[in-house]
Amino acid sequence: MRRILHWILPVAALLSACGGGHKSEGGADSDSVLTAEIVSPIAGDTVFNLTVDSLGPVKVGEKIVSLPDAVANLYDNVEISDTPDAVAYTFRLADVPQFTVYDFMDKQVDIIALEGDAHGVAGPDGTIRIGDSFTRVLELPGVVAEWQAMEDGGIWYWKWEGLFFGVDEMGLSVEMADGLCDEHRPPRASLFGPEVKVGYIGTGLPF
Repeated sequence: MRRILHWILPVAALLSACGGGHKSEGGADSDSVLTAEIVSPIAGDTVFNLTVDSLGPVKVGEKIVSLPDAVANLYDNVEISDTPDAVAYTFRLADVPQFTVYDFMDKQVDIIALEGDAHGVAGPDGTIRIGDSFTRVLELPGVVAEWQAMEDGGIWYWKWEGLFFGVDEMGLSVEMADGLCDEHRPPRASLFGPEVKVGYIGTGLPF
């Protein structure tokens, strides 16, 4: 990406979801991710679905400098910020975030995480996007819950086809929020009411 380094923004610190800061053996923070309130524009008919290794022409493992400056219907500018563990490149279309690439200091695409709802993941029953009911994730065949530990706690994520899905922590009941932070078992199915939305979709966790 020939001009990406010209768009450096101030440092943005990531907050931990269930106590703690940096991840010790896996963990994440949905506060760093845009949620369902964002409605992303699409400048055409093309919709790019996230897979375990790519989002359109943006591929895991590719050098940051090799990414094109813009891709029609996907992004036209990039913002850069630092996190405690990585450099974050947020790709925007018409000034609305579409996805973020995390670079763990090796100058390549290490993680791709969706922002907003313009793009999603192709599931058996249609595309799953940020802001959808989380029950759609639970219904995916073969989906598994994985505990992600942090220094002073942790949080549950769900994994399907190599992709990670996290709950949007805004508007949760106290019981549901506590369940997400209980390392002994994931929240029971009855806690996933209509207010529980998808808040994170990525090829990995940026911690």
